[in-house]
Amino acid sequence: MKPTLLEKVRENAGLLLVLKMMFLGLVLLLFLIPLFLIRSLIEEREGYRRTAEDEVISLWGGEQTVGGPLLVVPYLVRQKGEDGKIVESTAQAYFLPESLEITVQAAPEKRRRGIFEVTLYTAEVHLEGSFRRPELAAHAGVRPQDVLWGEAQLAVELPALRGLTEQVVLRWTAGGRSEEVRFQAGTAPLGLFGPSAEGGGIRAPLPEARAGGRFALNLLLKGGRSLGFLPLGEDTRVRMSSPWPAPRFSGAFLPAARSVREDGFEAEWHVISLGRGYPQAWRAGEVGPEVVAASRFGVDLMVPADTYQRVLRSVKYGILFVLLPFLVFFLFEAFSGRRVHALQYLLVGFAECLFYLLLLSVSEHLGFGLTYLLAALATVALVSFYAGFVLGDRRRGLLLAPVLGASYAFLYAALQSEDYALLIGSLGLFAILTGVMVLTRRVDWYRPGARGR
Repeated sequence: MKPTLLEKVRENAGLLLVLKMMFLGLVLLLFLIPLFLIRSLIEEREGYRRTAEDEVISLWGGEQTVGGPLLVVPYLVRQKGEDGKIVESTAQAYFLPESLEITVQAAPEKRRRGIFEVTLYTAEVHLEGSFRRPELAAHAGVRPQDVLWGEAQLAVELPALRGLTEQVVLRWTAGGRSEEVRFQAGTAPLGLFGPSAEGGGIRAPLPEARAGGRFALNLLLKGGRSLGFLPLGEDTRVRMSSPWPAPRFSGAFLPAARSVREDGFEAEWHVISLGRGYPQAWRAGEVGPEVVAASRFGVDLMVPADTYQRVLRSVKYGILFVLLPFLVFFLFEAFSGRRVHALQYLLVGFAECLFYLLLLSVSEHLGFGLTYLLAALATVALVSFYAGFVLGDRRRGLLLAPVLGASYAFLYAALQSEDYALLIGSLGLFAILTGVMVLTRRVDWYRPGARGR
């Protein structure tokens, strides 16, 4: 029997539907291009923010690391010259404290450079501890008469000396007698932070250091982004507190105890010399700065998932939000037989892509939460309004609004939860796929106008 006219139309309709599916798949792939461009724009804007942040932090004081104190003891070195004569020169030996206790109170503050916000801090750092009697004969093989005790100094190094805001005074106690010595600037750095570092040292003359003693000093430091410490003591303890609610503990050692609350955090580190990679005493040049720098630990004053990170994470779901209205339009075509033009698909797809551009541009001024709400409402309203005319019935357009609204709510929940974002995303995708499979379970895709069993 020859196929009837109705069967031919149905067969052609099925073929047209397959071609439409292939076209939509190609269009979805093409929409990866504007999404990629938006992602590049986000990274560019984040780079501008990072540059502005670096400039402000650098002018304010830089990323600080407290290196010290160390006892610097010079001594004489005798060597034969080319002419056979004995030539004297001066070398230095470094001695680390027996105990080192650091107490820190860091007060964060926010500054702006244009539209970008930068987190800075001012930290009150109190250092105290003790030194044993320096034994140069044991550690450096130096004869007692070659030690220049009159030129001994106590040194503290920082990556950026401009972060110091007050004069630093050393209180030194030895033999039952206490004295105060003012630190001096302009001395050559010890190189704790490497030759490329721009930092320097401050030193206090300490001619009475041969018997050891106790020290105490205060530093008032300005800096930004991070505050770190070097565990130079044979026994090092650091106690730090700050009203900043989002610390990230980094470096070679994590806190032995910590408490993070909405109104700030407290942390305590305890490091012994056996956990480092360098001894308690060495001569200049024997321990590389990279070895000392590897023992750094501290706190980063971070912003948990800032605006650019959230927008960037939302773009990763972008193709899904282009797919959803396409899927709704396609199902209406399959069930009702009404045709949707290719240009109408493209306009809806571009509207979904503009959501991310709005989210990026407006959130730089209003913040992420409010911007997300406004951009989502505007996009849902625009697409639903347009869908009412595309699908031939405004009520059908209104049916699209809760679908898109729920999808944007789902995305916001995934963005808010850093730890469970992958779980929320996978469950949401599974729910969408389940809904499509349930709705189309009886569709005969060879004959879209008919239904299977």
